[in-house]
Amino acid sequence: MEFASVIPSRFITTVVLTLLVSAPIALQDVRAQDYPPTYSGGVGDPYAMNQYGSSAGWMPAFSNWSLSLPTVSDRLWVRGEYLAWWADGMETPPLITTSPDGTAQNQAGILGMPNTSVLFGGGEINTDIANGFRLKSGLWLTQQGSWGIEGEYFQLWGDDDSYNASGNGSPIIGRPFFDPTNDRETAQLVSFPGRVNGSVGITSDSDLKSVLINARASMLPIYPTICPPEGRSQDRVDWIVGYRYLELSDRLAFTENLESQVPSAPGTVSLSEAFETENQFNGLQLGVTYQADFNRVWLESMLRVGVGNNTQQVRISGSTAITELGVTDHYAGGLLAQTSNIGSYERKDFTMIPEIGLTLGIRITDWFHATVGYSLMYFPNVVRAGDQIDRTVNPNLLPEQILPISGSMRPQFSFVETDYWAQGLSIGGELSF
Repeated sequence: MEFASVIPSRFITTVVLTLLVSAPIALQDVRAQDYPPTYSGGVGDPYAMNQYGSSAGWMPAFSNWSLSLPTVSDRLWVRGEYLAWWADGMETPPLITTSPDGTAQNQAGILGMPNTSVLFGGGEINTDIANGFRLKSGLWLTQQGSWGIEGEYFQLWGDDDSYNASGNGSPIIGRPFFDPTNDRETAQLVSFPGRVNGSVGITSDSDLKSVLINARASMLPIYPTICPPEGRSQDRVDWIVGYRYLELSDRLAFTENLESQVPSAPGTVSLSEAFETENQFNGLQLGVTYQADFNRVWLESMLRVGVGNNTQQVRISGSTAITELGVTDHYAGGLLAQTSNIGSYERKDFTMIPEIGLTLGIRITDWFHATVGYSLMYFPNVVRAGDQIDRTVNPNLLPEQILPISGSMRPQFSFVETDYWAQGLSIGGELSF
């Protein structure tokens, strides 16, 4: 795979634009009035000529500066935040359908028929606000705050959807799929008059969590150690270098219970199946932060990019229990999960994860700051559970199958990638010691 093909052009554009915007913001406060007022070459002019002249051209005369190296008042800080984020939903095919009472069996629940409607699926799910928390802590290793370490952990949970449908012949309920042996749409009936009573349930869940450990170093070694003008608080710009772990996981699970209403074929069917995905990023974290200090209020802007490997994992499982005349037999597979695609699959993919953030802090006391912020993260080349469903199903694979099996081995598995984003607000507080 060529390097260019694994870095989306929109990602490169995002990073470049963010750097162009953040760089002048980070540097704009390194102004002449922020330097000590006395220079050997002039008063208040940081670019004055050396008093002896200089054949090399313009040069600040630093030799006679009387620097006072300030110390940071609080070397340890801990920040806790509540997160309310919007995240990219999970795409799924149509999963549950219905038709009006009186629909013929050969049309009931089948996609493309004029009276069929979709009850669940066929678009994005898990699009509600995801709640979570973020905990950050840091320690300055030097009294001047020029070197430090920090850690961060955050987790989002509760971003899920579920649906349950049942009927004793009414309403009509089906699970649609495409039959390759007959080259047409069809449906497995969950509830249909005189044929089957039953219920079907679908649950889904998406979770995101991150662990970050990094070092912080002053981006401008001279500037943070120069005494700020009277009445003006001290701003700072820092490099970020460290390690990041990021995990995005999805789960889409089905349960189904059927009872035959055909007198000549009594019995029950109970099946379950699940599609699960995990994206585990491990890589180098690079970035920059700029904090503007306005005495009782401060504003921190952050840009960071993770560079490393994303381990994509997909797990597909399914089982069916059929009870006839008091005897229960167990089979591998359900409907969308069959012996042809059941299993665990894994591969690695190089990726880059950009993130931007803004945090506004208000000093309530000397040791406690209230915070509110916004974050945006982009996670390309991920696998989501709904995308791994192959809705082409060979009916000859369904339990109880008759050997030898004829037709194509469908459903089948292949990695399907998409991009993921998450953004949202945070509110919390910071303790400084």
